Amino acid sequence: MKTETRTKKQSPALSPALIGFAALGAYFAVLLVGSLLNGDKMSILAPKFIIYMNPLTYAIAWLLTAAALVAYGAISKPLVYRFTWIASFLYALRTAMAGGSYYLTFAMCGLVAVMTYACGKVLTNSAPDKKATQISKPLSPTAAKVGVAVLSALTGGGVLFLILSSYLSFTTSPTAGTSVYIQLLESLRSGFSFDTTLEFGESVSHMAAHISPIFLLYLPFYAVIPSPVTLLVLQVAAVYSAVIPLWLIARRRGLSPAVSLIPCALLCLFPAIWGGTVGSFHEYALLLPLLLWLIWAYESDRPILVWVFAALTLCLRETCAVHLFTLGLYWLITNRKAAGGLPSRRTRSLILMGVSAVYLITALIVLTYAGKGTLITRFENVTGVYATDFGTLIRELFCNPAIALYEMLTEAKLHYVLCMLLPLGLLPLLSHKKAGLVFLLPFLLLNLLSDFPYHFSLDYPYSFGVAALGLYLCVVTLCEYESRPDHAAVTKRAAVLALCFAALISGFRLADFGAYAEYTFTEKQEITALSDLLESVDDTASVSASGRLIPHLAARKEIYGLTHDADTEFVVLDLRSAWIPSAEKKYTVQYFEEKGYSVVQSVNGVGAVLQKK
Repeated sequence: MKTETRTKKQSPALSPALIGFAALGAYFAVLLVGSLLNGDKMSILAPKFIIYMNPLTYAIAWLLTAAALVAYGAISKPLVYRFTWIASFLYALRTAMAGGSYYLTFAMCGLVAVMTYACGKVLTNSAPDKKATQISKPLSPTAAKVGVAVLSALTGGGVLFLILSSYLSFTTSPTAGTSVYIQLLESLRSGFSFDTTLEFGESVSHMAAHISPIFLLYLPFYAVIPSPVTLLVLQVAAVYSAVIPLWLIARRRGLSPAVSLIPCALLCLFPAIWGGTVGSFHEYALLLPLLLWLIWAYESDRPILVWVFAALTLCLRETCAVHLFTLGLYWLITNRKAAGGLPSRRTRSLILMGVSAVYLITALIVLTYAGKGTLITRFENVTGVYATDFGTLIRELFCNPAIALYEMLTEAKLHYVLCMLLPLGLLPLLSHKKAGLVFLLPFLLLNLLSDFPYHFSLDYPYSFGVAALGLYLCVVTLCEYESRPDHAAVTKRAAVLALCFAALISGFRLADFGAYAEYTFTEKQEITALSDLLESVDDTASVSASGRLIPHLAARKEIYGLTHDADTEFVVLDLRSAWIPSAEKKYTVQYFEEKGYSVVQSVNGVGAVLQKK
């Protein structure tokens, strides 16, 4: 009897990653053709159009075009990724030619093209056979550790270059954050106090706004080298040291060395992490390494270290108690469901939850009635401007829960959610353990509910707690899928998507930060002139200064922003039109001359120093 051998027909469906990048290439091609047919094509091809392209627009274009490509699945996969590569390269080339020497835009588009080509090569295959179920080729632990070290060193070095370029070129963000903490460290060094004048326009302890004794850890380093550069270097080193506990967590959970590289690479490339590090010097930057060390200590059954890292986390800021409470709740749920869950672990989780809740409530009461109560003002979109305590917030959410949903679904916050989830390849959502959903608690309460713009910005470290929890869930998900051969390909594609989206969004955001680095090298005369102006100001005098200049003058007892309208001995103005915030434009030389100041030194179009007569 003749036996027939049937060959299973391979599915023509395109892989999700390939569809996404083909969609991106199609989007580039449409823009290219449309711009050539448009009479005002320069406005479309201008590099600013690329640099400031909202990632939300890309996400919408990705979804719409992906649907079309799925329906048009008859097209061959090689043709799709080659078309994508060619379209991306042509668009990058045309954009660079239209705008001149916009090398960052060209590099970013070139990166998209390379990633597209690589994804096409890797993902254009049929269902994996039984011999090829591993996510990656075997890699020795030593080689993987070297890879993690090199990657973190390179990305950390790049971030340090960006943050120092911004500081040394007087283009640091005009917000008070960095300047407040520089003055705070100087107060600790000179008089062991937390007093600042920048925060409220008067000499008040920072502890009246936030309970942050963690700055004492910076003090020994700052006392040895009292320079803002010391603080910036320490922040970058602390943030990228977080790859160490993340690597240890991944290895302890049984991930292979090659797969353990994935979450470490995501940490290094994650837009919110490097963007928040560059954007501001902040105590919240320490939340990333501290939470990951806490997770490692808990999973390694080191109870003393658990409480040490938990205490350090609470010393960062009172709101960090929300992250600790969430971790305790997650471990309580997972240990209850796990077979043979350790009673000591469940007890530890309950204690962590209880301590965090008591600390948060106590801290909020103290700050509301004995401090400045500034935290409640960040929820005025829910409470209204007349709220005085968090009881009002709870009452409003209970009586009108729709307002919370409304406040979380704004365009800016949806954009923020996409930029937080896509660089993780949606891995946290693929976990079979739905206990990870409790990590939405700090994300919803601290990042999305508030209308304080820095809470849902990639340029400030307020996302670091959520990023740490998201990376932890990535490790959990990879651990689940690596052990299942039938899911290995899914995990591989999700990991590739995560790395590609992280690099893509980072590329677009890098164009903005690259402007600071470019200014450092192209406008050396202006920078030198500003440095000379600032050196003419007495180190002990009281000063009012433009926002971008304050970090260089903050190491003194009394300094204010221009908007404080304080009566000081000196006023230092930034006259570079491209770098003056709209809130400071009314503070001109003439404005202060009418208030009794006279010009001591000035450089036309650069800056001026005025002294009280």
